[in-house]
Amino acid sequence: MTVKSLARGLTKRVLRDAVATLGPLQLVDDGPRILCYHGVSNDPPDEWSVTPAQLSEQMKIIAGEGSPVSLPQIVSWLLDGTPLPERAIAVTFDDGYQDVYRYAAPILAQHRVSATAFVISGLCDGLARDVSYQPSRPMLSWDEVRALGQLGWTIGSHTLSHPILSQQSDDDSRRELVDSRRRLTQMLGHEVTLLAYPYGTRRTVSSREHRLAKAAGYQAAFLDAIGSVSRRCDRFALPRCKVLGTDSLRVFRSSLRGQLDLWRRVEDR
Repeated sequence: MTVKSLARGLTKRVLRDAVATLGPLQLVDDGPRILCYHGVSNDPPDEWSVTPAQLSEQMKIIAGEGSPVSLPQIVSWLLDGTPLPERAIAVTFDDGYQDVYRYAAPILAQHRVSATAFVISGLCDGLARDVSYQPSRPMLSWDEVRALGQLGWTIGSHTLSHPILSQQSDDDSRRELVDSRRRLTQMLGHEVTLLAYPYGTRRTVSSREHRLAKAAGYQAAFLDAIGSVSRRCDRFALPRCKVLGTDSLRVFRSSLRGQLDLWRRVEDR
């Protein structure tokens, strides 16, 4: 990490720890929660990546203190009322770094936790990334994406090139959503119906993207905004709780219990 990223990570660690301390002592609600990871690395290049040891400890907590479910199970609960266990938790990984296949897949299998990988389809094809996006290490190949699917992972769309969608024209934003879903469906041999917006904040995703996601045929789409899922949620703006490499286990548990939900006020600034 650079000195700047180290300083930013330390600042976030202190702030998130403080918010977890200020949060309510009891579970805020019992709605399902979705965790948002990015990379897994022995030498994390940024705050968005966790180490294999961190991920293993966190999956142990989920398996022991929560009820791991797949993301499609939560979507079915939301759309059709399919029952979910108490303290349901789904795990997702954005971007599609190769280390998700190398490190995350065996760790999750060990703890019997399923997951979803949101893949940037254009990068799997070797196409250009958006100028706003700087991948820090190799991305998944199509063979690795298919291998994750064979391991029971759900594969979702993370657009073609990872742009800031709210800054795109109507046609470009539509193309990012439609063509990515079409390409993933073609390469995997089955319909891809879940979308994670790049960056996933209220500043980088507008209500236009919600409408375009629905028109493109997605069942649900996900932000990176902390909170639990309820049937009152817009299914094209569902919350996910980010997990940072700088988070302590106390902060991680607080996120699962709703004690970190005050962090959303920071995210929305």
